[in-house]
Amino acid sequence: MSKDLVFEEKLDVRELDCPMPIMKTKAMLARMASGDQLDIVANNREFIKEIQTFSAQMGHTILSEDTEGEILSFVIEKK
Repeated sequence: MSKDLVFEEKLDVRELDCPMPIMKTKAMLARMASGDQLDIVANNREFIKEIQTFSAQMGHTILSEDTEGEILSFVIEKK
């Protein structure tokens, strides 16, 4: 993950079953300002496709996507 990313919020959705990770992500982004960055940690592989689709549909930008073992991490910039 790039060291120059600065997150305004962090969200841990590990151990949550679908659709809860994307619902919590959507709720968190709704409270954030445009241009803010959200750091998300997950461990549900289905979340990869969900966050990519959701971000594309909503116009958010995935700045970083990383997989380390079972841990998935994403940094999303709100549209």
